[in-house]
Amino acid sequence: MAAFTLVGMGGGGWLLIARVQGRDAFAILLGPWQWGLQAVVGIGAGLIIAWIGWWIIARPDMIEVRIRYAGLVRELMPDRSLQLAVSLCAGIGEELLFRGAVQYWLGIPLTAVLFVALHGYLPLRNGPLFRYGLFLTVAMLGIGWAADHCGLLLAMTAHAVIDAVLIRRLVAESVDFKNGAPRNP
Repeated sequence: MAAFTLVGMGGGGWLLIARVQGRDAFAILLGPWQWGLQAVVGIGAGLIIAWIGWWIIARPDMIEVRIRYAGLVRELMPDRSLQLAVSLCAGIGEELLFRGAVQYWLGIPLTAVLFVALHGYLPLRNGPLFRYGLFLTVAMLGIGWAADHCGLLLAMTAHAVIDAVLIRRLVAESVDFKNGAPRNP
């Protein structure tokens, strides 16, 4: 799945940017900011978004959602190296496709909503998960803006950090659930 995200989505995004849209994919990736600055800001933004996201996920009204996702993540990604690989592949592949290619056609707001909805975080019948999805939509608006104004590398870095932190927290949480005791936020 991670390889498909990286190669299929990322490669598809790269081809859409370069061949269909006729834009310089390297220029979009690197953007106007230096790559080192994009990486540092991306790490910082990713950590902030992940910490706020975890604060929301750790709320008592999210316990059912936490149990479901924690068990799923633990089963699919039991070790740290796999968690990191999945986070990096998602950060690179999904950002190339969504912020690199799709955002060019749909704009930042619609791409942010589409991205979060496709991840299943905007279900109208699940209030707590929907509220988390609204937070993610705002975060994706910021990441979309950063991709356009700073460079796609910043968006990729932030996305990978968000995923790495939240996946790690969910796996740690799932161990507690497995032992019969949910962790307090």
